[in-house]
Amino acid sequence: MKFLKKAYPLNSYFTNKLPLTALHGLFVCIFLVLFQPFNLDVFHQYIYGYGLMIGFLTFIMPYLFFLALEKMNFQKILPVTLLLLFAIFFLIYSFVLWYFSGIYKDNFDLIRLSFSLFFKYSSFLALFSILFFLVVNDKLKRFKKKEAVIINNKQTVHFYSENKKESIQINVDQLIYITISGNYSSFFVIKDNGIKEIVLRNTLSKILIPLKEYPKIFKCHKSYIVNTKYINAISGNSKGYFLISDKLSHKIPVSRSYKKKELEKLIKK
Repeated sequence: MKFLKKAYPLNSYFTNKLPLTALHGLFVCIFLVLFQPFNLDVFHQYIYGYGLMIGFLTFIMPYLFFLALEKMNFQKILPVTLLLLFAIFFLIYSFVLWYFSGIYKDNFDLIRLSFSLFFKYSSFLALFSILFFLVVNDKLKRFKKKEAVIINNKQTVHFYSENKKESIQINVDQLIYITISGNYSSFFVIKDNGIKEIVLRNTLSKILIPLKEYPKIFKCHKSYIVNTKYINAISGNSKGYFLISDKLSHKIPVSRSYKKKELEKLIKK
């Protein structure tokens, strides 16, 4: 029974809660209208309105349940507690569906189902719903991974040494700044364990060429190229400005050719 004491990885479900619940409501609506299970054929032409109503409820109720779990800090909820909360939710969920289903039937003089029979039907449909959530969430995770790979590929720039014998790959989104020391350029990038320095033999002017398509990156000084994504403020005066980043303990100097208004515009891009 150890699995009942281990937290289940639910992060992706909460990240995808809106598309998951919206697609779930659409799925239920289409399922009821097309297949008309549980004697729903008695609705005849009224099945479309019924399907839309139940579809909306099967979207909004699970969505609210996700929101409630977020408020309760779902990451600390153990599986046994989660199962109990789900059972309570499902009972309320079934009652709400039964209640509104009864109101809809009353409008067209159709016979209401007892709650026990409706709950039985809902429980059967819940098996499909759970399977739907598992499959669709997995598809959404895979899609997001592919999308992230595409974005990362677009953000990754290859830099070559002056003699073309060496090369490095840098994710532009992780680049804070580049500076030169002698014949070598140092790339300062954000990694999980802090800021990492990557060194390559080349000039800043040549390194800047593949970075020109990235508007947030510019050469602010003869010795510095900076990514304005990580710049929080400007200090100094007309005799000399500096760029400040909360990621760095030091300031980055700016060429005197730049005016403060120009720098502010560049930072706001």
